[in-house]
Amino acid sequence: MRRDTINYTVVGTFVVILFVAFLMVLYQITGRTGPVDYYYVFYGNVEGIKYGTPVLYEGYQIGQVDLVDPVKEAGGTEFKLTLSVIRGWQIPQDSVAAVVKSGLLSAVAINIEEGKSKEPLKPESVLQGQEAADIFATMTDVAADIRDLSRNSLKPLLDNLNSQLNAIVGDVRVLTNDSLKPLLDKLNQSSEKLEAILSDKNKENIDHILANLGSSSADLGTLIHNMERTRTTLDRIAVNVDRLIDENADNVDSTLKDLKKSMYAVSQHIDAVVNDLEGSSRNMYEFTRQIRDNPGLLLRSPAPADEDKRR
Repeated sequence: MRRDTINYTVVGTFVVILFVAFLMVLYQITGRTGPVDYYYVFYGNVEGIKYGTPVLYEGYQIGQVDLVDPVKEAGGTEFKLTLSVIRGWQIPQDSVAAVVKSGLLSAVAINIEEGKSKEPLKPESVLQGQEAADIFATMTDVAADIRDLSRNSLKPLLDNLNSQLNAIVGDVRVLTNDSLKPLLDKLNQSSEKLEAILSDKNKENIDHILANLGSSSADLGTLIHNMERTRTTLDRIAVNVDRLIDENADNVDSTLKDLKKSMYAVSQHIDAVVNDLEGSSRNMYEFTRQIRDNPGLLLRSPAPADEDKRR
């Protein structure tokens, strides 16, 4: 009897351990490892999203999708997703919940891209959603666009291009027959003249000219060097003149003042000087006239008449 009790006890303990392990496995499968906070996000398309879809934060799993609830609105149907996230997990307010796929055959997940905001989003708040692009649908749309482009644009364009090329070929053929042959003849004549110009004698002359140009360039270099030396000398002379002017500035000012006074004195007496010069010129003219008429006056000139009598 005692042995049966031990057996029952062992079996019961084993069953309890299996039950606890089963519950732990269920917790791991469902992603529920403790208390959670709930957040919400809205999508227009939830293809591949269902209960238990992983919720990632920059690739790290922090929860799962607990509920997908369709919401009817005037603009159409949206789907409200309830996300259960580990309690206390800080999510910035400007974070974005994007639907992602790691590969074409991989399962869908919701990845929360961390925002830049310093303020955390409160539980029971709505996250900004970003739907995943359907690659196959996009490829189908692109294929349809390419088909429409080839039918409605490329084919008429190619036909038009073909007709234009045919017209251009015809014009080129006509141009070849009517214009290119005379042009080629002229080119041949020009090449013959060019060969005549570039004869051996002309080549020697050209070489001589080039040699002269080389020597001239050397002389020009020497001239430029001499001009540079002259410019340096002129710069030194200008510096010396500036220094001389600066050192004798007082003397120059004094000289200018004296010259100004002299010019003022001359201007005050210029009228009298001019009158005297005019009288002297008249007297000289009269004297030369009398000498020219009677040269003997130089030997026997009469006494000058009294000024009062002449008056």
